[in-house]
Amino acid sequence: MSQTQIILIVAALVVIAFFFWRSMREERRMRASRKARLQAGGDVRKDVLAEEKPEPRVAEEQKARLEREAARGGRKADRIAGIEKPPVDHGIQWVLDVTPYEGKTFPLGSMDSLVTQIRQLSLPLPVSLWAKSAEDGLYYPSECLPAEAVHIVATILIANRAAVLDDVSASSFLQVLEQTAAQNDVDVRTSCDIKTAVSTAVQISRFIHYYDKLIEVSIVPAPREEGLTLEEVTKVAEGAGFVSASGRWELRIDEGSREPLMTLSLAGADSSQLRLSFDVPLANVPRGDLKRFFQLANHIACHLGGVWVDGAGNRIEAAGGLILQDEIEHQDAQMAASGVRPGSERARLLFSRSA
Repeated sequence: MSQTQIILIVAALVVIAFFFWRSMREERRMRASRKARLQAGGDVRKDVLAEEKPEPRVAEEQKARLEREAARGGRKADRIAGIEKPPVDHGIQWVLDVTPYEGKTFPLGSMDSLVTQIRQLSLPLPVSLWAKSAEDGLYYPSECLPAEAVHIVATILIANRAAVLDDVSASSFLQVLEQTAAQNDVDVRTSCDIKTAVSTAVQISRFIHYYDKLIEVSIVPAPREEGLTLEEVTKVAEGAGFVSASGRWELRIDEGSREPLMTLSLAGADSSQLRLSFDVPLANVPRGDLKRFFQLANHIACHLGGVWVDGAGNRIEAAGGLILQDEIEHQDAQMAASGVRPGSERARLLFSRSA
């Protein structure tokens, strides 16, 4: 092989290597650009909501009992055992905690003042405040604390159906805790900085918006001259387990749930029919919630001598029910894969509609 041929081969290899390197660089650039577009367009990363821990049902039920007891007669938390750990979900809550130096405590008066200040903020998202009693080393809702506290854990949900944590709310919440911490010359420890909490809240709000789904059916009673009366609907609704609430009837399967799983309301300008709604993210399908929804639709329709139909007015047969079930089960699987099991405490918090 001549020297000229060797030079040409080497030159060709250099050219090939150059184009290969440039193509790889372009591919990396395109991948980075695509990733940026996805994140900017609302892609919900799995790591934001990953690893949903077992829901703190016992703690939530304990909190409800303690709050009812406190409302009846002041601080009577000593009648009910506290809990070893406060119910905190770092995936969806911004967590702030304050621990005084050894030998120091937060007086009951300081805790009452802290509760009042937080309430005065009128924050748009659910807030919880737990305190560890110096008496028994267990945690209580701050309003029910039986003795001075040696640790405070405050949380605020970073997003739900009604609101998203922003810089102003986060700063106000932090400032109130900092004032309490200053009394003990200590700092407030946060689960993350405000910027990170707000950024995560925006991503979670996209998740909530994507999976926020209601199934609604209309219950059309037998033809009559006058529309449905409030008395007859109330009788049928309460007989089926619903409770009257602000112009509609609500059904909750989980005690203490912020939102009803199903609602029943009068529909149409002439109140000639009813609308039955089913809140998909709050439902526990394996428990039989969807089956109960279908049974209640049939029960109410039968007692009014009518039928239940879809939004287009078509009567829902067995096949239609199966289609709805398939759609819901598909959404449930997607939600669970993203870190939120439908019907869980985490789902109930994220898909709440108020503080």
